[in-house]
Amino acid sequence: MESVTENKDAPAGFAPYADIRTDGYVVLASLLGQPPSEDLRVILQNLQWDEAIPEQLDHALRALRQAGRDCPLAAMKEEFDRLFVGLGCGEVIPYASWYREKMIQSMPLVSLRSDLVRLGIVRQSGSHETEDHAAALCEVMAIISQDSNDCNYRTQADFFQQHIASWMGTYFEDLQSAKNAGFYRTVGLFGSSFLEFECRYLGCHLNPIPNKKRRRKTRCSGNSPATEGCF
Repeated sequence: MESVTENKDAPAGFAPYADIRTDGYVVLASLLGQPPSEDLRVILQNLQWDEAIPEQLDHALRALRQAGRDCPLAAMKEEFDRLFVGLGCGEVIPYASWYREKMIQSMPLVSLRSDLVRLGIVRQSGSHETEDHAAALCEVMAIISQDSNDCNYRTQADFFQQHIASWMGTYFEDLQSAKNAGFYRTVGLFGSSFLEFECRYLGCHLNPIPNKKRRRKTRCSGNSPATEGCF
Protein backbone atom coordinates (compact mmCIF):
# COMPACT_ATOMS: atom_id res chain seq x y z
CA MET A 1 0.00 0.00 0.00
CA GLU A 2 1.60 3.22 -1.17
CA SER A 3 1.83 5.93 1.47
CA VAL A 4 -0.32 8.96 0.71
CA THR A 5 0.02 10.77 4.03
CA GLU A 6 2.87 12.80 5.46
CA ASN A 7 2.38 12.42 9.22
CA LYS A 8 4.12 9.47 10.87
CA ASP A 9 2.78 9.87 14.40
CA ALA A 10 -0.60 10.52 15.97
CA PRO A 11 -1.08 14.23 16.73
CA ALA A 12 -0.88 15.46 20.30
CA GLY A 13 -4.14 16.67 21.86
CA PHE A 14 -6.35 13.96 20.35
CA ALA A 15 -6.11 11.51 23.24
CA PRO A 16 -9.83 11.58 24.24
CA TYR A 17 -10.93 11.09 20.63
CA ALA A 18 -8.29 8.43 19.96
CA ASP A 19 -9.71 6.34 22.79
CA ILE A 20 -13.16 6.05 21.18
CA ARG A 21 -12.17 5.53 17.53
CA THR A 22 -12.55 1.75 17.52
CA ASP A 23 -15.98 1.97 19.19
CA GLY A 24 -17.11 4.50 16.60
CA TYR A 25 -16.20 2.19 13.74
CA VAL A 26 -17.90 -0.77 15.44
CA VAL A 27 -21.13 1.23 15.79
CA LEU A 28 -21.08 2.26 12.13
CA ALA A 29 -20.26 -1.26 10.92
CA SER A 30 -23.15 -2.67 12.97
CA LEU A 31 -25.64 -0.13 11.63
CA LEU A 32 -24.59 -0.36 7.98
CA GLY A 33 -24.01 -4.10 7.68
CA GLN A 34 -27.41 -5.54 8.56
CA PRO A 35 -30.85 -4.50 9.82
CA PRO A 36 -30.67 -3.35 13.44
CA SER A 37 -31.43 -5.93 16.11
CA GLU A 38 -33.11 -5.31 19.43
CA ASP A 39 -29.74 -5.69 21.15
CA LEU A 40 -28.22 -3.00 18.92
CA ARG A 41 -31.20 -0.71 19.52
CA VAL A 42 -30.68 -1.02 23.29
CA ILE A 43 -27.00 -0.22 22.87
CA LEU A 44 -27.84 2.86 20.82
CA GLN A 45 -30.33 4.08 23.41
CA ASN A 46 -27.60 4.09 26.06
CA LEU A 47 -24.60 4.89 23.88
CA GLN A 48 -22.16 7.32 25.45
CA TRP A 49 -18.45 7.59 26.08
CA ASP A 50 -16.78 8.52 29.33
CA GLU A 51 -14.13 10.48 27.45
CA ALA A 52 -14.81 14.07 26.47
CA ILE A 53 -15.37 14.10 22.70
CA PRO A 54 -15.55 17.07 20.29
CA GLU A 55 -18.80 19.03 20.52
CA GLN A 56 -19.82 18.40 16.91
CA LEU A 57 -19.35 14.65 17.27
CA ASP A 58 -21.14 14.69 20.62
CA HIS A 59 -24.11 16.47 18.99
CA ALA A 60 -24.30 13.79 16.29
CA LEU A 61 -24.04 11.06 18.92
CA ARG A 62 -26.90 12.56 20.93
CA ALA A 63 -29.06 12.71 17.79
CA LEU A 64 -28.30 9.05 17.04
CA ARG A 65 -29.05 8.03 20.62
CA GLN A 66 -32.38 9.89 20.60
CA ALA A 67 -33.34 8.37 17.24
CA GLY A 68 -32.60 4.94 18.69
CA ARG A 69 -35.08 5.68 21.46
CA ASP A 70 -37.77 7.21 19.23
CA CYS A 71 -37.76 4.81 16.27
CA PRO A 72 -39.43 1.38 16.66
CA LEU A 73 -37.28 -1.60 15.72
CA ALA A 74 -39.66 -2.68 12.94
CA ALA A 75 -39.43 0.77 11.35
CA MET A 76 -35.61 0.64 11.50
CA LYS A 77 -35.60 -2.71 9.70
CA GLU A 78 -38.04 -1.55 7.02
CA GLU A 79 -35.97 1.57 6.47
CA PHE A 80 -32.79 -0.49 6.14
CA ASP A 81 -34.41 -2.59 3.41
CA ARG A 82 -35.66 0.44 1.50
CA LEU A 83 -32.29 2.16 1.64
CA PHE A 84 -29.79 -0.61 1.06
CA VAL A 85 -31.20 -3.93 -0.10
CA GLY A 86 -30.85 -4.81 -3.76
CA LEU A 87 -28.49 -3.29 -6.31
CA GLY A 88 -30.54 -0.55 -7.95
CA CYS A 89 -33.54 -1.30 -5.72
CA GLY A 90 -32.01 0.24 -2.63
CA GLU A 91 -31.87 4.02 -2.63
CA VAL A 92 -28.22 4.18 -1.56
CA ILE A 93 -25.61 1.75 -2.88
CA PRO A 94 -22.97 1.27 -0.16
CA TYR A 95 -19.96 0.15 -2.20
CA ALA A 96 -16.69 1.99 -2.83
CA SER A 97 -16.50 0.67 -6.40
CA TRP A 98 -19.91 2.10 -7.19
CA TYR A 99 -19.18 5.54 -5.78
CA ARG A 100 -15.74 5.79 -7.33
CA GLU A 101 -16.31 4.20 -10.75
CA LYS A 102 -20.08 3.59 -11.09
CA MET A 103 -19.36 -0.13 -11.38
CA ILE A 104 -19.61 -3.04 -8.96
CA GLN A 105 -16.48 -5.09 -8.24
CA SER A 106 -14.18 -2.79 -10.17
CA MET A 107 -10.59 -1.60 -9.64
CA PRO A 108 -11.15 -0.05 -6.17
CA LEU A 109 -12.11 -3.53 -4.93
CA VAL A 110 -9.04 -5.09 -6.55
CA SER A 111 -6.77 -2.53 -4.87
CA LEU A 112 -8.55 -2.99 -1.54
CA ARG A 113 -8.15 -6.77 -1.62
CA SER A 114 -4.44 -6.39 -2.24
CA ASP A 115 -4.07 -4.11 0.79
CA LEU A 116 -6.14 -6.44 2.97
CA VAL A 117 -3.76 -9.28 2.13
CA ARG A 118 -0.84 -7.11 3.25
CA LEU A 119 -2.66 -6.39 6.51
CA GLY A 120 -3.40 -10.07 7.06
CA ILE A 121 -7.17 -9.52 7.06
CA VAL A 122 -9.26 -12.26 5.45
CA ARG A 123 -12.88 -12.05 4.36
CA GLN A 124 -15.17 -14.11 6.59
CA SER A 125 -16.54 -17.28 5.07
CA GLY A 126 -20.22 -17.00 4.32
CA SER A 127 -20.13 -13.24 3.84
CA HIS A 128 -22.53 -12.07 1.13
CA GLU A 129 -20.98 -8.62 0.73
CA THR A 130 -17.78 -7.64 -1.03
CA GLU A 131 -14.94 -6.12 0.95
CA ASP A 132 -15.63 -2.60 -0.35
CA HIS A 133 -19.03 -2.43 1.36
CA ALA A 134 -19.18 0.51 3.80
CA ALA A 135 -19.77 -1.78 6.77
CA ALA A 136 -16.86 -4.05 5.84
CA LEU A 137 -14.49 -1.09 5.58
CA CYS A 138 -15.61 0.18 8.98
CA GLU A 139 -14.93 -3.29 10.38
CA VAL A 140 -11.40 -3.18 8.95
CA MET A 141 -10.75 0.21 10.55
CA ALA A 142 -12.13 -1.10 13.85
CA ILE A 143 -9.63 -3.96 13.66
CA ILE A 144 -6.53 -1.97 12.73
CA SER A 145 -7.30 0.88 15.15
CA GLN A 146 -7.14 -1.45 18.17
CA ASP A 147 -3.97 -1.03 20.20
CA SER A 148 -3.68 -4.80 20.50
CA ASN A 149 -3.22 -5.17 16.74
CA ASP A 150 -0.14 -2.97 16.72
CA CYS A 151 -1.04 -1.41 13.36
CA ASN A 152 0.88 1.84 13.26
CA TYR A 153 -0.58 5.28 12.74
CA ARG A 154 0.87 5.70 9.24
CA THR A 155 -0.64 2.42 8.03
CA GLN A 156 -4.06 3.37 9.41
CA ALA A 157 -3.87 6.80 7.77
CA ASP A 158 -2.88 5.37 4.38
CA PHE A 159 -5.68 2.79 4.43
CA PHE A 160 -8.21 5.42 5.45
CA GLN A 161 -7.13 7.87 2.76
CA GLN A 162 -7.12 5.34 -0.07
CA HIS A 163 -10.21 3.30 0.72
CA ILE A 164 -12.53 5.44 2.87
CA ALA A 165 -11.80 9.14 2.42
CA SER A 166 -12.09 8.67 -1.34
CA TRP A 167 -15.87 8.15 -1.18
CA MET A 168 -17.48 7.51 2.21
CA GLY A 169 -17.98 11.17 3.10
CA THR A 170 -20.20 11.50 0.02
CA TYR A 171 -21.97 8.27 0.94
CA PHE A 172 -22.91 9.63 4.38
CA GLU A 173 -24.11 12.88 2.79
CA ASP A 174 -26.35 10.86 0.48
CA LEU A 175 -27.65 8.90 3.44
CA GLN A 176 -28.65 12.13 5.19
CA SER A 177 -30.56 13.37 2.14
CA ALA A 178 -32.12 10.06 1.06
CA LYS A 179 -35.88 10.22 0.60
CA ASN A 180 -36.47 7.02 2.59
CA ALA A 181 -34.14 7.96 5.45
CA GLY A 182 -35.53 8.74 8.89
CA PHE A 183 -33.54 6.95 11.55
CA TYR A 184 -30.66 6.47 9.11
CA ARG A 185 -30.44 10.20 8.55
CA THR A 186 -28.94 10.39 12.03
CA VAL A 187 -26.60 7.51 11.16
CA GLY A 188 -25.41 9.58 8.20
CA LEU A 189 -24.93 12.60 10.45
CA PHE A 190 -22.91 10.59 12.94
CA GLY A 191 -20.87 9.03 10.14
CA SER A 192 -20.10 12.42 8.58
CA SER A 193 -19.01 13.90 11.90
CA PHE A 194 -16.96 10.85 12.76
CA LEU A 195 -15.14 10.88 9.41
CA GLU A 196 -14.38 14.57 9.79
CA PHE A 197 -12.56 13.94 13.04
CA GLU A 198 -10.87 10.84 11.64
CA CYS A 199 -9.46 13.08 8.91
CA ARG A 200 -8.14 15.53 11.48
CA TYR A 201 -6.68 12.76 13.60
CA LEU A 202 -5.08 10.89 10.70
CA GLY A 203 -3.96 13.97 8.77
CA CYS A 204 -6.10 13.02 5.77
CA HIS A 205 -8.70 14.78 3.62
CA LEU A 206 -12.08 13.73 2.27
CA ASN A 207 -12.52 13.65 -1.50
CA PRO A 208 -16.08 14.74 -2.40
CA ILE A 209 -17.63 13.08 -5.44
CA PRO A 210 -19.43 15.34 -7.96
CA ASN A 211 -23.22 15.08 -7.92
CA LYS A 212 -23.41 13.67 -11.43
CA LYS A 213 -21.28 10.69 -10.40
CA ARG A 214 -22.98 9.92 -7.12
CA ARG A 215 -26.13 7.86 -6.82
CA ARG A 216 -27.84 5.64 -9.30
CA LYS A 217 -31.26 6.98 -10.25
CA THR A 218 -32.71 4.05 -12.19
CA ARG A 219 -34.76 1.49 -10.33
CA CYS A 220 -34.82 -2.24 -10.86
CA SER A 221 -37.92 -3.89 -12.22
CA GLY A 222 -39.60 -6.98 -10.93
CA ASN A 223 -38.66 -8.88 -14.11
CA SER A 224 -34.88 -8.62 -13.70
CA PRO A 225 -33.31 -9.25 -10.29
CA ALA A 226 -30.75 -6.50 -9.89
CA THR A 227 -28.33 -8.54 -7.82
CA GLU A 228 -28.06 -11.50 -10.19
CA GLY A 229 -24.48 -12.25 -11.14
CA CYS A 230 -23.02 -9.47 -9.02
CA PHE A 231 -21.96 -11.20 -5.81
